[in-house]
Amino acid sequence: MYRIVYSLLIFILLLEGCSNKPCLNNTITPVFIGFSQADIDTIVLRAFKPNDNYLHLIDTVVIVNKGASIYTIKNDTTIVFVNSSNPNDWINPDFNWQVYLPAKNKTTSISNIRATQTEGSGRSCLNPINSFEQDGQSITAFLTQSGYDYTSGYMAFIHN
Repeated sequence: MYRIVYSLLIFILLLEGCSNKPCLNNTITPVFIGFSQADIDTIVLRAFKPNDNYLHLIDTVVIVNKGASIYTIKNDTTIVFVNSSNPNDWINPDFNWQVYLPAKNKTTSISNIRATQTEGSGRSCLNPINSFEQDGQSITAFLTQSGYDYTSGYMAFIHN
């Protein structure tokens, strides 16, 4: 009896692992070019209802250097990875976004994030991002593979 139950359990687990499921949304990482570290010490991410002209604020995330984020600095460029398990803390296609820098009183808008819904068998499959708008300008998204931790993915380049 033990063999039958064990074999049945293995069979069910194998079937579950082989089924395709919708992949998760990918994210966009903000990259700051030409800013001093004091300028980007605090970053505010605001999530808005999509296609709503930034009228309905859904959520706000405050990112502080030395907090739950990873700042990677290379010359005049800083990549900011939000280290959070909440998927709404990352710039994703579910919302329109504003990236606000209080030290500079500067707001960058990211909207109309277009991603292709895909399916995969693993837990870590992600939908590719095709494009997005940054401050009203259409940006073709490309996947950056740097080979360094927390510095790969889709990126929005924000210039000082």
